[in-house]
Amino acid sequence: MPEHAYTCSRRAYTPLRFVYAFRHTLAGAAVAALLLAAPNANAQAPNGDAATAAPAKLVEVRFALSQTASKQLSEPRLRRLIEIELGDDALLSPTATGPLGDHVAYVWVDLVEPATIIIEVRVGSRSVDRREIADAELTGDIVPRVIAIAAADMVRKQMRPVRPPKKPPPPKLPTPEEIEGESRRVDALMTSPQVGGFFVPSAGAALFGPALDVGFRRFGVGVHALAGFYTGPTNFSSARLFEVGLAASYRLWIAPNIRFAAQISAAPSALHVSGATILGQRAADLETWSARAGAQLAFEWRFHEPMWLTLQAGGSALLRGVDIVSPGGQKSAFEGGVITAAIGLMFEQRAPVQIKALQSSGSP
Repeated sequence: MPEHAYTCSRRAYTPLRFVYAFRHTLAGAAVAALLLAAPNANAQAPNGDAATAAPAKLVEVRFALSQTASKQLSEPRLRRLIEIELGDDALLSPTATGPLGDHVAYVWVDLVEPATIIIEVRVGSRSVDRREIADAELTGDIVPRVIAIAAADMVRKQMRPVRPPKKPPPPKLPTPEEIEGESRRVDALMTSPQVGGFFVPSAGAALFGPALDVGFRRFGVGVHALAGFYTGPTNFSSARLFEVGLAASYRLWIAPNIRFAAQISAAPSALHVSGATILGQRAADLETWSARAGAQLAFEWRFHEPMWLTLQAGGSALLRGVDIVSPGGQKSAFEGGVITAAIGLMFEQRAPVQIKALQSSGSP
């Protein structure tokens, strides 16, 4: 063999030999490094997994396309973009169906027109959120991105905790003092049996007897019907007087259980004087009539609901005077002024329906 041929063959063989040797050396070093690193990796795996474990995704998103939309849009592409937009907020389910639950979000995309996209999202049992995207200029990859951004935003909004509607504060109930103040204007029925005195200075008459006052109050003003029967001595004989009349009153409270009442009244009366005659006439007894009008003031104290103690005093003027003559010729007259006084109990019954309305709302 010529020398130059051997030399070429030797030169060609030598680099190939070194290449193979170098490859075997690298392979052995790599295997050794893997064997040494395997125990450490196994030992650190739990800590590494615990440190890098992703937080649990509570909401599972199930995505579906309508048949029309699936012809124009790529479902895998949309899924990938939605998953990117959701990030760690939710988990995209590989299927569009599955068990129902409160932590399941349904996303539905429909192409109702060539350039109009409808996105519907519902999480759990909440109402459906609907959004429409209509833009004929959206072409290429822009449409899937817009759909993904809108769907992810709608899912996040429905994932937010539902705030319970704010309950209106309970109505402020009136205080007992306010109820008492307002109750003074409600309708009330008043019945007052009394013992009264009827004094006529011109005839020297001091008459006493029972009386009755029945009234009705509305808006603080009372209207009364009066009746009384009085008997007693006069200058020279005895007299009896029976009267029936009307009155109007108004009450002013100075404390919850104390008040004053002002009253005006008018009453006709039948008068009987024993052993007397009207001047110029002869009769064994005098039977005539008279009338009076006047004003009274009363002090009222509530000692127990609904009873009031009343003390009343006032003055009246006789509208029709009567001149009388005694059998001995002594002259006298029922005329001029009259002083009245009374003490009694008043039973005041306020309208129960209006009182109940006051207690519940503060207004009758």
